[in-house]
Amino acid sequence: ALTSFALSHDIIIFVAGKSSSNGKVLCQLCRNCNIRTCHIGSVKELRREWFRPDDNVGVCGATSTPRWLLENVAAAIENLH
Repeated sequence: ALTSFALSHDIIIFVAGKSSSNGKVLCQLCRNCNIRTCHIGSVKELRREWFRPDDNVGVCGATSTPRWLLENVAAAIENLH
């Protein structure tokens, strides 16, 4: 399912702790399918220059990534435009 998700978006924002083993493996799986995969640990790491105006952005994370953090990242991306 993660492979399909990565392929169906222009850019993937993968949210997980930088030291999370699970996060590293899953992020690499996304990156293997979609070179525009960015691994962040918090909203503060988002960069406006990663995004194009017409991008279909996918936000996902590791098993341990809290839903509230994924929602905060998604909201922050919407506010970048």
